[in-house]
Amino acid sequence: MKKNIVTWDLGATKCAAGLVEYDQATQGLVCKKHVTFKLAETSSLKNLIHEIETKMDYSMAEADAICIGASGHYDGKHLLHANPYPYPMNFADIANLQKWPPFAVIHDYAPIVCATFTPYMENPQNIKRLNSCPIKQQGRRVALGIGTGLGVKDGVLFANGDFWLGQNEMGHIGMILPPTADKEHLDRHHEIVKFLKSPITFEKILSGQGMANLHQFFYPSQRTITPEKVGEKLRKGQAKELLDAFAWYLGLFVGTVQLTFMPEGGIWITEGAVLNNLDVFDRPDFFAGIYASPAYLLQREEYPLGVLLNHEHALIGSGYYAVQRLLEG
Repeated sequence: MKKNIVTWDLGATKCAAGLVEYDQATQGLVCKKHVTFKLAETSSLKNLIHEIETKMDYSMAEADAICIGASGHYDGKHLLHANPYPYPMNFADIANLQKWPPFAVIHDYAPIVCATFTPYMENPQNIKRLNSCPIKQQGRRVALGIGTGLGVKDGVLFANGDFWLGQNEMGHIGMILPPTADKEHLDRHHEIVKFLKSPITFEKILSGQGMANLHQFFYPSQRTITPEKVGEKLRKGQAKELLDAFAWYLGLFVGTVQLTFMPEGGIWITEGAVLNNLDVFDRPDFFAGIYASPAYLLQREEYPLGVLLNHEHALIGSGYYAVQRLLEG
């Protein structure tokens, strides 16, 4: 028997949705349809739902379950965000009005962790492996997302297919001073911290706005620039100093996450800031940043490290969550 699950990947500015088919016999998950919208193009949650249903040619009420991975905090009725959505996200009222099947609104990085529990990880087209270490199936694993913000979520897969998800907001921790770093990287780090002046978090360096901050440091004579324009320059190879610094701070953050979670199931990186700049992982600065925190390095070098490439991973992960938490039996 097959079940249909509608899954969302709802960010602060855009929303992707998919129709995921679950085969109970094989336990396989396949994304049959996939649509994307900018929230600015819709006028309300009800209108967004209508657009999704129209583009997918499928009604929410027809599904066996709905799982929404969303940026912000869901209080059981409304989705709340530090930077308010363009309209109220009153999911409970809508679900009741439209007679939705069982549904859940979960933290936006929870589906990314859940995707790592699926055969998605076995397809080399979906993964850019940064080392060849095997995944310890019941080992702790971390999803790390770098886009408009900086997100981290850890989780553990149990032998019966169930799972545990942690609660953390590591993107907002203060920038560390690495225990060991060569003079060139350390001098640059001190200059960047001095330039930014205000309290520095990893998010202030690594998010989309963080890239704009770094651009102002390296190119002070140029006018204020948007994160999108910075991305364009990076893809054209016009800001190599910035890319090197970004690579080092990303490595420093990865090393910090390794030490915090000791993730035998791996760290899996995704979201636009890295997916649009995959050559960041080819820069020597990336691993220099990881090695700047040398404690337990022998153990950490045995942990898998990779990039989730396929944009459907969050939709597949939400499908897995729904199978385990929402579907009866």
